[in-house]
Amino acid sequence: MALPPPKDSKAPGDLGRRIVSGIVLACIGLAGVHLGGGWFIALIAVVALALVFEWDAITVRNGLGLVAGVHLAFVAGALWAGIEGAFLPALAVVAVGVVVSVVLARLRGGLMLWPALAVPYVALPCLAMIWLRFDAAEGTGLVYWLLATIWATDTGAYAAGRTIGGPKLAPRISPKKTWAGLIGGVVAAMIVGAAVAYAVDLPQPLVLGLIAGFTGAWSQVGDLCESAMKRHFGVKDSSRLIPGHGGFLDRLDGLLFAAPVAAVAVMMGVL
Repeated sequence: MALPPPKDSKAPGDLGRRIVSGIVLACIGLAGVHLGGGWFIALIAVVALALVFEWDAITVRNGLGLVAGVHLAFVAGALWAGIEGAFLPALAVVAVGVVVSVVLARLRGGLMLWPALAVPYVALPCLAMIWLRFDAAEGTGLVYWLLATIWATDTGAYAAGRTIGGPKLAPRISPKKTWAGLIGGVVAAMIVGAAVAYAVDLPQPLVLGLIAGFTGAWSQVGDLCESAMKRHFGVKDSSRLIPGHGGFLDRLDGLLFAAPVAAVAVMMGVL
C-alpha cells in the first residue's frame, strides 16, 4: 500500500487541527506512561505498528506488503522479548531482522539500505522506552522527563525559528530549520527538563536540565535524518495518520533518536 500524495500539513488552515491532535496525542502518551502495565505496552505496540507501516510505505512503496510483514514480525518479536525482560535476546532479534531484511531486499532486486534500517529504527527506540518505564529505578519519572524534553525542544525550536529566523541549519535537508531554532530548542529543553525533573522528584534536577539540553540537540539530529529520508524519496509527510501533523515518523523523529541514548545513559549511570 503506497502513500497517497500528501497535503501540506503545515498550512495555516491546519493550525486548529494541529493543536487539537497534538493535545490528544500528548494526553494519550502521558496516560499510557502513568498507567503503565498493559496500557503502556499497548501504546508502544500501536506506535510500532504505525512506524513500520509508514517506513515501508515510503521506502518500498508498500506499507502492508510482504516486506512490511517481515519487518513487523521482527519488531514484534523484539518487543515481546523486551517485555519479558530479555533485552539481550531482543537485540539479537533486531540483528537477525536486519540480516533477513537485507536478504529479502536482495532477492526482490531492490535497495538494501532502507529495508535494513526498518527493524532497528523502530524496535530500538521502543525497547528503550520499555526498559526506561519498567526496569530503570526512576522509570516513570525518567519517561516523563524524556517526553517533556523532546516536546520542549520541538516547541522552542519552532518558536525561535519563526520569531528570530537567521542562518539556516541544514538548508539542503530541511530549509525551514535555523540555528536560532536549534538554540531555542536546546534552551527550552534545559529549562523544561530541569523543571520536570524537580516536579517528579528525580535526583539533581539542575544536572538533568543540562543533560536535557544535550538530549534536545541530539533529537534534532533525528529530525534532520527523517527529513533527509523523506527528501530522498520525494515525500513531504510520512502519512496522514495524525490530522494536521502528518504521521508518526514526523511527530516522533526526535524521540526515536533520543530514547535509545537516554536508556544507554541510564545504564552507564549518567542519568
